[in-house]
Amino acid sequence: MIRAAIALAIALAIGACAPASRAPSRLPDATLLASDGPHRLAEIVKPGHVTVIEFFSAECPCQAAHDARLRELAVAYQGRGVEVIAVDSEAGATPDRAENEAKSRHYPFPILADPAGALADALGAEFATYTVIIDGAGAVRYRGGLDSDRTHVTANASLWVRDAVDRLLAGADPRPAEAAALGCALRRK
Repeated sequence: MIRAAIALAIALAIGACAPASRAPSRLPDATLLASDGPHRLAEIVKPGHVTVIEFFSAECPCQAAHDARLRELAVAYQGRGVEVIAVDSEAGATPDRAENEAKSRHYPFPILADPAGALADALGAEFATYTVIIDGAGAVRYRGGLDSDRTHVTANASLWVRDAVDRLLAGADPRPAEAAALGCALRRK
């Protein structure tokens, strides 16, 4: 009985969804908060660069399981015209909390706060590790999970974001352009 209750609790905490069809095909207007003040998304996304935006949850085991893979992604594309940021759109998001999480996880990229969830709403992000890739012209080119893993990282996972970035850098369309987001539901209220 206890085992079944635990399994049900885990299933409810860790969601899986197809990317939201309401997500736009262009970069939305949004302002994110950092310890040095507000930043418009249009200023963060550099023309000619590929920008990877990963929606972050401090409490999600799926997020924690993917920390190393996120660090590796950012380092692998450093200096190659690829920017990586994480966005905390959960209830209680603050610039200080975001900065502390980025430091404690040794992220070589910032976590920015989206306390009202405006960017998450605009991009259809409902789950932790939901990732959107914006091309250098401001078009959304990929949306979905980081990879096919959920609560632990495996060697044989489909690396959806890495593959999409590689294809964009090579001048090709990402395949898939949408994938399931596998992570905990973002706590919004």
